Order: sequence, then structure tokens, then C-alpha cells
Amino acid sequence: MANRIAFIVLALMLAACGATSTHVAVMANPPPAVEVPSPSAEPTPSPAPRPTERVLDIKIHYQEHNLTCEAAALKMALAYEGITVDEMTLVGYMTNDRRPAQFDTRGRLIAWGNPAQGFVGDPDGHIERLTGYGVYFGPVATAATKAGAEAIKAGGGLYGSAIAPSEVYDAVLDGNPVVAWISNTYRTVNLSRYTAFDGATVSYTLTEHAVTVIGVRPDAVLINDPWFGQHWHSKAQFEAAYRTFDNMAVIVGAEMKRGSRLGSLLAGTNSAN
Repeated sequence: MANRIAFIVLALMLAACGATSTHVAVMANPPPAVEVPSPSAEPTPSPAPRPTERVLDIKIHYQEHNLTCEAAALKMALAYEGITVDEMTLVGYMTNDRRPAQFDTRGRLIAWGNPAQGFVGDPDGHIERLTGYGVYFGPVATAATKAGAEAIKAGGGLYGSAIAPSEVYDAVLDGNPVVAWISNTYRTVNLSRYTAFDGATVSYTLTEHAVTVIGVRPDAVLINDPWFGQHWHSKAQFEAAYRTFDNMAVIVGAEMKRGSRLGSLLAGTNSAN
């Protein structure tokens, strides 16, 4: 009898363990994970296309001295950036080599100052008498920086750093006025040459002139000419005049917040002179 009771108890114990084991086995296998699809990446928006025409609000300023067209053109560009500077202060920023020109026995110009280094001659002189000439892009870019603006880009093909007409147009469309060198005949003019006091070869013309490009449309540019006034010119006409100095210009913008790129922009100037 005792053996039969022991057998029954053992059977009940085995039945209980089996139930527990079965229960644990079921809990040990978790339900399959449900995959949640990841959100698709947002497409990168395309940049807004550049407009095809724009006019910068820059009033005409007529040059105050016979030969200060570059200073007057820069003065207009600076005014758009909220900077007011008089012409002779800008000439001072450029430096001014007032040494008179030298001529050979036939009256031909053989030596004078270097417009790539500073303003040549008397700002109130007469270019046809060679008592004053002007200045090229390097000193004008320096003056822009000293006045508190940024020379975004400055160069000219005569010195291996031409600024293409398309760059001039894009600069204006982006809101940056451009000081550009042209012939005042508004056509291409051949250049003569002389040797500067520092030994550099200078290409020049007595029709040398600088203007401020302030507007662009598909077929024309709006020019603030400090001698002739404000006028639209066809792109073909502008490009012909602009070709005289092999695409020389200074693109003017607001002052950079962290330093200036002027040194790198003009790095090739000294080696070219």
C-alpha cells in the first residue's frame, strides 16, 4: 500500500514538472519582431535659378577731377555697400606717383609711373599732354579694402588674370557692382607701351577710362560712366570696349567678416609687373 502511494505521488510530481517545462519552452521563443519601415530621406531642394536681369540702385556720380574716373567709379560701387568716401581719399589709398613722364628726343613717351602700383601723374592733369594718366585694378582693389569693402575678385588679362564679361554680368546679378576698365570710345583700341620707372612694361592708351557696371539684362548692361553719365549699352558694345584692357575689373562687395582675400586675389600682380 505504501509503495502504491509513493508511486502516485511520484507520478503527480512528474506531471507538474512537465507542465512547467512546457510553459518555459513557450516563453523562451519571443514573437517575431515587426519591421518598421524607416522614413525616406527628404530630397535636397534645387537652388533658385539666377535671375536674367537686375539693376542695382546706384546713383550716378560724375568725377570731380580730370582724371579720377577710377576713384569716381569705385566711389559709386562703395556707395552701394553703404560706404561714403571722397575721391582724393581713395586716390590716397591707391598711392599716387606724381613724377613727370620722360620723353625721348622725338617727344615719345619712354618712362613714367606704373599704374599697376598706384595712380600715375596728376589727378587734375591732362592725359593728352601726358601730365596725368590713371590707375589699374590692383591699387583700386586695395583702396576698396581700405575703405571697408571687399574686393571679391580683381584682375585683368594684361596681368594674366582676366575677368570674363560673363563674370561681370554674374556679379551684378548677384548684387555686386563692378568697376570695369574700357576705352572711352566704347570700342576696342590698340594699346601702346612704355617702361615704368620700376622697370615694368606698361600697356596704355590715352582713351583709358573706368566705369561702374550696375545693371544687366539679356542683351545689354547699364553703366554709370563718371564722365558721360548713366546709359544702357549693348553687351556687344561693352565687350568691345572692355576688350581694350583685356578684361580688367574689380568686383566690389560687402566687407568679409573673417579677414580679406585681397592678398590671394592680387598674389600674381607683383610677379606680373
